[in-house]
Amino acid sequence: MSDLRITFFGDVVGSLGRRAIAHAIPRLRAEKSSRLFVANGENSRNGSGLSPDNYRELLRSGVHAVTLGDHWAKDRQILPVLDDPHEPAARPANLAPGAPGKRFSIIREPDLPPIAIITVLGRMFMPMPSDNPFAAVDREMAEIGKVAPDALVVIEIHGEVTSEKQAMAWHALDKHTSSSGPRAVAVVGSHTHVQTADARILDHRLAAITDLGMCGPHRSIIGRDIQATLNTMVSQLPSPLDVASDDNRACGVLITIDVEGRRASEIEPVGIRVPE
Repeated sequence: MSDLRITFFGDVVGSLGRRAIAHAIPRLRAEKSSRLFVANGENSRNGSGLSPDNYRELLRSGVHAVTLGDHWAKDRQILPVLDDPHEPAARPANLAPGAPGKRFSIIREPDLPPIAIITVLGRMFMPMPSDNPFAAVDREMAEIGKVAPDALVVIEIHGEVTSEKQAMAWHALDKHTSSSGPRAVAVVGSHTHVQTADARILDHRLAAITDLGMCGPHRSIIGRDIQATLNTMVSQLPSPLDVASDDNRACGVLITIDVEGRRASEIEPVGIRVPE
């Protein structure tokens, strides 16, 4: 095969986000010939965390791998899933050395090259301390080279700052596009829940976007109830920030990979509205 299309969905927020994924995947298969699907599931459990049931629901919807971010362990029941080498779910790679869970996932499908997925946390303005994400990517690329030297690698950086996410894309392009060994073909950002307008191909080789956006209710403030969020921000009084309920959409990107050339050739933003 010459081209492979992969869809990477942004942060899945609550049950609406899971429903948006289930709605979008059949459309993307039929209309865009997407063969593989990855989703950041860290907000799947009522807006924060991932439960085993949420995880299984995403897999049943057609997701091939699930990533996580700073809420990776909000539901401790997910930890055995993250430890299981046969489960396509991994926690961020740049946590403390003693943190449980796999640091990357590899999707293996018939007639396709191995697709490795690495997630790292950004360090700037993030609530959870983490190690150097650039060094972590270098380390995990070396580990992937031992188990899947022909892998094509998609890197997710889960962070607040656009400059840090763009820097990761240029770092991956500079260090991980050699002709031999695993090759980075995409760097996507997540965490802010707002899809950015900078999807592009760097130097005809690597797909990049600063933030994928989110899957869930868009009549909201990054997925949360508008009035509750406003009350908290205006008055500075704590308030339950429930997940909102209107204008459900699945957002992310569709990445086309030239398999023979081992490079990304196209990146297209995705925004699919779920009918009311």
